[in-house]
Amino acid sequence: MRRDAILGQLEAALRSSLAAPSLRLIELGGTRPAIDEAREPWIPVKYGKASPDDWFGVVPATARFTRAPGQGAENLALIVKVNPRDALARTLLPWIVAHRRIALDRPYFEYRTAAEFDHTGPRESRMYALATTTPALARVMPRCYGGTSDATAGEHALFLEIVEAQRLDAAGAVADWPPDAIDAALTAAGGWHAAFWDKADRHDWAGPRARTDDLVADAPLWRALLDDARARFPDIMTEKAWRRRHGLVDTLADWHAAKDRLPSTLVHDDFNHRNVGFRPQVVVLDWELVTRDTAQRDLVEMLTFVLPASAGRAEIDRHVEVHRQSLVAAGVAIDSDAWVEGFRAELKVEAINRIGLQFVFGAAFPLAYLARINATIERLLDMYE
Repeated sequence: MRRDAILGQLEAALRSSLAAPSLRLIELGGTRPAIDEAREPWIPVKYGKASPDDWFGVVPATARFTRAPGQGAENLALIVKVNPRDALARTLLPWIVAHRRIALDRPYFEYRTAAEFDHTGPRESRMYALATTTPALARVMPRCYGGTSDATAGEHALFLEIVEAQRLDAAGAVADWPPDAIDAALTAAGGWHAAFWDKADRHDWAGPRARTDDLVADAPLWRALLDDARARFPDIMTEKAWRRRHGLVDTLADWHAAKDRLPSTLVHDDFNHRNVGFRPQVVVLDWELVTRDTAQRDLVEMLTFVLPASAGRAEIDRHVEVHRQSLVAAGVAIDSDAWVEGFRAELKVEAINRIGLQFVFGAAFPLAYLARINATIERLLDMYE
């Protein structure tokens, strides 16, 4: 987004959010740190190359302003987050597929489930707007000073507080959360899951929910990702795991029905330690993939990324129940057996869909967490399949 377009809206946003109607913006300085691209080299492909006058992605900035005539200047450190017009389904994922010669039978964005990663530009801004009337969201989201959009460019920008939080790890290298941290994150998620329980379809700007027929139609995608992962990462995608996941694809129409029977809510859809931390309360970043799906989507993603290898069945069962009870406490009636069946189905979706796509990312970029999450989902399938 052009810097002058951001400047034109930031002053009005700060006047409103800081309750200072006479506020005058003096200057705005900022740049995307080079270390971001060194740590996460996919950023330029996902967002574009930033320049002093054209901002993309997450840009730390400082706004210098006066609240009223005659008052001294103040500085406010903030994040300007610009979500681009073109989403992962049309930028990063096709780029990796082409550059790493992953054999798909059609362009990635033509698969039904690619809609999860398409048209994502306005989703995060919509969630921050919902937070103003949804306490369960407001409790976990960073402070937002406002935002702007460029209808011509199709870009959306948010002005956010800078967040420093424990356990938040953008590279995903550090995991093994203690049980109380996992439970706290799941309880926080249950709060907004309850707020939008069976109401998600009112928010058709969020990613569409994939049903059984969508996943079955995309069986060629799941098979291609499995075969590429097996060839490229044989020590991680073992023959045993490869055969089991092909079996899951074969039986999709049978086991996915348990998910179809559950109501939709709004899910974060990237709910892991790369976006979740504590200060000391739970804080959740990066809502650009928010999707209409079952609540178990966020539950399984969190467990896949942060569950210690030492966690046994009883401990995992308790995490699953903690999440359900957070919904019950908020007034949602959900049968425990149906909840667990949905959880078991979501584990299988995670194994063929999200883990499959993580192998795509791993084909192009080093991922500190790839072997760990693959091993975790295998262990969870052993326990619950």
